[in-house]
Amino acid sequence: MMISETNRLSIRYHTNTHDEREHNSWMFMDDFSQNIVPVYGSKHEIVQCTLEPVNADFQERLSELLPSYKHRYNEDFNDIILGTIQFIAQHLVHHGYLVLEFVTQKDINEDVIYKLETVFGKEVKIKGDNVIQVIHADAAEHLKITAPVVIPIAKCFVIDFPKSLGGKEKYLKFLEEFKELGQQSPMMSYFRNPLTGYAGYDMTEHQRLHDLELWRKSKVYNWHHRESSGKLFSGYYHIYRHLQFRKSKIELRNYVVEQLKEIISKLSEKFGDKTELKIEGLISSERIDETLEQWKSGELKPNSISEVL
Repeated sequence: MMISETNRLSIRYHTNTHDEREHNSWMFMDDFSQNIVPVYGSKHEIVQCTLEPVNADFQERLSELLPSYKHRYNEDFNDIILGTIQFIAQHLVHHGYLVLEFVTQKDINEDVIYKLETVFGKEVKIKGDNVIQVIHADAAEHLKITAPVVIPIAKCFVIDFPKSLGGKEKYLKFLEEFKELGQQSPMMSYFRNPLTGYAGYDMTEHQRLHDLELWRKSKVYNWHHRESSGKLFSGYYHIYRHLQFRKSKIELRNYVVEQLKEIISKLSEKFGDKTELKIEGLISSERIDETLEQWKSGELKPNSISEVL
């Protein structure tokens, strides 16, 4: 699509800068951000996303401007809303925040197009009434940009990692500490491990103790750590923690849904007709609590756990 006019202030760019993550932190972020909402199958079909009151024109406009997560299923309004929830959750889990700039564009036919564009960079921060975008050095040099980009915060929607799960600063600190702990793995740092040359050193035991430390560290979010061999914990406790982790994901999902509802409400006012997003059919935290009680009492059949995960 050829754009003839835009009021976008943030810079869209590509960079070769790669943020290398230790594999445990990557697995944690992947598990935390994936399947926040069902994107296919029977669980997906149960969920219904609607606008109240019904507003066909706004729904069409909303479907075009939302930064929906791109996958092969986003064909209707349900898919676009669920995809957007997934998109927001991914950004919060990987970066601790998400900034969306509301952009108005015109194409060569003078048709007006609206978009919510993601603001990203080496650093994105709030300073007073502005969002400051600092882009990576290689991109800045290529684009001949010598100063940070300043965007009025009134033009943006800012979503931080939920306070109910610790808030942005605490969460980012956890990620950094978890990454540093993971880098100390004796198996992954075999050639840099000074203990390997000592007689009697047991790397397998060292790794087991290291894995236990990773479990303790990630207990704040109840990550199940993908442990499936039964060497660290019993199958009973593994499922128990898996269900607890699901509760953390639902708490994140509920927060994202509320943030998205607020954005949609404000956008509908901007376009003239007040409407609200309504979502039905998502698994509740209470359902997980019920399943946990059944699991602890031995009343839950193992093959039925997939219904809530």
